Amino acid sequence: MPTPEKALIAIASDVRVAGLVRSRAVTALRLVPSHEVQSFLGKLIQDKAKVTDATDRLIVRRAAVVLGWMAGAGTAEQLALLFDNDDAEVRLDAAIGIGLTRAETAATLLHRQLAVESVPRVRAQIERQLHTLHEPPPEPDKAHSPPMKEPPMRSGW
Repeated sequence: MPTPEKALIAIASDVRVAGLVRSRAVTALRLVPSHEVQSFLGKLIQDKAKVTDATDRLIVRRAAVVLGWMAGAGTAEQLALLFDNDDAEVRLDAAIGIGLTRAETAATLLHRQLAVESVPRVRAQIERQLHTLHEPPPEPDKAHSPPMKEPPMRSGW
């Protein structure tokens, strides 16, 4: 009988299995943290960093958070590969994963992405992760600031 991580890795790797089931198998891998699981997730992220297929994006997003929780050596750098993905949700989960690692390089990687990230939700998540890491976010850049939703209040009525 295979070990739990071998069974979950087999399910996550099998393209004949429904995408949602595969993504749940990846999520379940967090319960069996091992070197084998870390290697599998790291390779998955490396191989699929720039995927465009919706199912693969979901699986990579799950892998980013799970790998972040495991926080092995070099994990933050592996997760930073996902910042090159065109999908904002993939970049958002990469930021969460990097923050979870608490690695010495995490803040540097997050600051680097914040400098180029244009999607407000991803920027906000990066800032949250920097706050969690006790790193102050940089001064707001007007070029990347989201537009105000309401006009400012006027004084003197």
